[in-house]
Amino acid sequence: MVGDSQSQTAARARSINGVVLDPSGAAIVGAQVALTRGGGAIAETTTDNSGSFRFDHVTEVDYLVDVHHEGFRETKITVNAGEKSRSPVRIVMQISVATQEVTVQADASAPLVTTDTAQNQSASTINRAALDRLPVFDQDYITTMSRFLNDNATGTNGVTLVVNGVEANGPGVTASAVQEVKINQNPYSARFSRPGRARLEITTKGGTPNYHGSLNFLFRDSVFDARNAFAEIKPSETRQYYEGALTGPIGSSKRTSFLLSLDEDRNNQQAIVEAEGPNGLINQNVPNPTHHFFGAGRVFHDLANGDQFWVGYSYEDRTVKNQSVGGTVLPSAGTNTQFQEHEINVSYRHVFSRQWMNQLRFLVGHYDSPIASLNSDPRVVVQGAFTGGGAQADFRKTEYHFDGTDFLTCARGKHELSFGIDVPDISRRGFDDFTLRAGSYTFGSLHDYAANLASTLVVQQGQGHVVFLEKVLSGFIEDNIRLKPNFSLYLGIRYYWQNYFHDDTNNIAPRFGFAYAPSKDRETVVRGGAGVFYDRSGPSPIADLLHFNGINLLRFIVENPAYPPPTSLLGVPTSVVVLDPHARIPYTVQYSIGIERQVTAKSTFSATYIGSRGIDLFRSIDANAPRPPEYLARPKPNLGQEREIESEGYQKGTALELTFRGKLSKFFSGQVQYTLSKTYNNTGGITYFPANSYDPNSDWARSDNDRAHKFDLLGSAQPTRFFTFGAALSLYSGKPVNVTTGTDSNEDGVINDRPAGVQRNLLHGPGFINLDLKVGHDFTLSKARKEARTLTVSLNSFNVLNHRNDVTYVGVITSPFFGQAVQAQPPRRMQLEIQFKF
Repeated sequence: MVGDSQSQTAARARSINGVVLDPSGAAIVGAQVALTRGGGAIAETTTDNSGSFRFDHVTEVDYLVDVHHEGFRETKITVNAGEKSRSPVRIVMQISVATQEVTVQADASAPLVTTDTAQNQSASTINRAALDRLPVFDQDYITTMSRFLNDNATGTNGVTLVVNGVEANGPGVTASAVQEVKINQNPYSARFSRPGRARLEITTKGGTPNYHGSLNFLFRDSVFDARNAFAEIKPSETRQYYEGALTGPIGSSKRTSFLLSLDEDRNNQQAIVEAEGPNGLINQNVPNPTHHFFGAGRVFHDLANGDQFWVGYSYEDRTVKNQSVGGTVLPSAGTNTQFQEHEINVSYRHVFSRQWMNQLRFLVGHYDSPIASLNSDPRVVVQGAFTGGGAQADFRKTEYHFDGTDFLTCARGKHELSFGIDVPDISRRGFDDFTLRAGSYTFGSLHDYAANLASTLVVQQGQGHVVFLEKVLSGFIEDNIRLKPNFSLYLGIRYYWQNYFHDDTNNIAPRFGFAYAPSKDRETVVRGGAGVFYDRSGPSPIADLLHFNGINLLRFIVENPAYPPPTSLLGVPTSVVVLDPHARIPYTVQYSIGIERQVTAKSTFSATYIGSRGIDLFRSIDANAPRPPEYLARPKPNLGQEREIESEGYQKGTALELTFRGKLSKFFSGQVQYTLSKTYNNTGGITYFPANSYDPNSDWARSDNDRAHKFDLLGSAQPTRFFTFGAALSLYSGKPVNVTTGTDSNEDGVINDRPAGVQRNLLHGPGFINLDLKVGHDFTLSKARKEARTLTVSLNSFNVLNHRNDVTYVGVITSPFFGQAVQAQPPRRMQLEIQFKF
């Protein structure tokens, strides 16, 4: 009987482990953690250099974990140690305020409805443990999480990537060194330039006082894959990916540590050409190999007063051969590209007092990105049929850039105030444009090509080198106010400034949010907010303004040119790019109202209505286009196309977003989101030309990125102790396709004319159905229960259903492929993954 009692007690023994972080997501080192029960301390420990703590041999069910650290509020959590599988406890400590303490949820992987304005349950958050269980293609967690972004909310420069609080070009570390990925957390925060659904936030790992690491190996071979829908012969493809991260102390001191992360990627893939030439169908498999290397190192030092400093360096090199080949683009029109970047990251956190903390983060870097055409022949574009000749895409971009932020946080009474300076970009950029030196001929159809009847010829000559300094500066202030225990208010304001695009309006963007729990149990929260978000132009339009000023780089557009070459440019006026004197920085107004409900102790459901208005959006017009209806001549005969960048576009969007987060059952946890939306606009961005420059508002129609229905699921489970299971499911309705004639009937040099009476984006594009699965088994290689060495072998299958997901349809009515697809997303692919953790 004694033996049975002892075995039962051992069976009930559990462990409690977790991590302690500050409000910025950085680890708090040296925090005092006490495990208490009945008012007395049972065990005590301190957090290590990664902010982690652990209590072993815990046999009781209910405990209280009490966390102390100078400069932060005392934080208490309730822990149920009787659960058979427990995720690490994630504790975020707030800046200290006298006589105030915070009680938080024990299991951070389980969402909790709260009146904290930053903890909206419509957010998508994946931590390191979940990332390891999900089917992530080639460790590309950014693409995996990007399914929860909103393409219509992104600005001119696309998705905003925020790494450790600073806007960046890349994560700065490899996949194993990423701690957490978040989307739409605190959507109206004044700290960031874009709304929540347009930014992706990454928190990276820190150093540790003991050696820890993760090594990953991925392997794929097309022999195990399905055949691409457009490949007559199954292409031979392989991929080998090596990646890992190592962290530990430097020397005997526990205050100084390092983080090293590396990856090597050899992707021998092939592009599939599906085109129509003069002699019939062209179907080819073309090698499209990519080689990528990334290496990063960081050194962390914890000062005696609780401050932390770290500095890191990273290097990246990527080469791609036969870039852009595929679909209707023939191998001759491809390019070879290269990208090299060096970057230094610096972070310093300083606690001034019990109320004040300062966080400084910045990065400096340099990159070089040349593009080389495979041959120098003129480019030949037959609308909707094939693109051949040479790519005429020789180009080189270089950049020295600085991004940074510095802000103070003060917690006093009911307020938590933050204010500071944000520098999204200060860059010295070099653009060497050698494109279109031999010209690009466009034909409206295969019949026109056979008859040598080209619609347009575009040729560039002159000085293609420009250097300029782009500056984007911002300042912000925000205040989280706990007015009542069941009601919180957020107020913020952000200021924007960018050179080259000055305007007379103060670019001040107010933001606010609220969270209110109407019932005493606080399991239902009404949450809402609104905010103004300014865009920025990005470097390419600035380079166009400097290049095509009528002096440096000369662009000639010839209507109905002679073909084949040569074509005389005698008497052809040059084209220019100008900025509308009334142009201003565009902005988006977003607003939302929703309700959140705690479904179970470990799951939540939210329903949110989101509205948005894009005001003064960028677009381009030809201010010197031939006037309708005759289109006989340009108003300024000594000038060709006068591309005028203006901010006169408009966008209107509405959406209903339903989100479930947490444990769906005892076997499965994750997040599910369904979005019903509609977005209309009259512009596709800063390079977009309307079909009629004299009536640009007639392009009002569905947005290029409009999807009526969007369903996403990410989840994992461990139904038995023998294997783990992960799944990713995406079900989308199609984006629209613009129908065009393939010719330049109005002779403005832009091949986007639509048939008479046909509105923009009339054709419905293909939908998207994708299911990815992952099955893995953990082999424990050491007897130690704490920090055991583990080998995980996983098998991933992407597009398990092998559904043909067409990229889009050809919208040119003269194309032999009109209304059909010429490219598809990859078919079913298998991936072997081996991971070793210690």
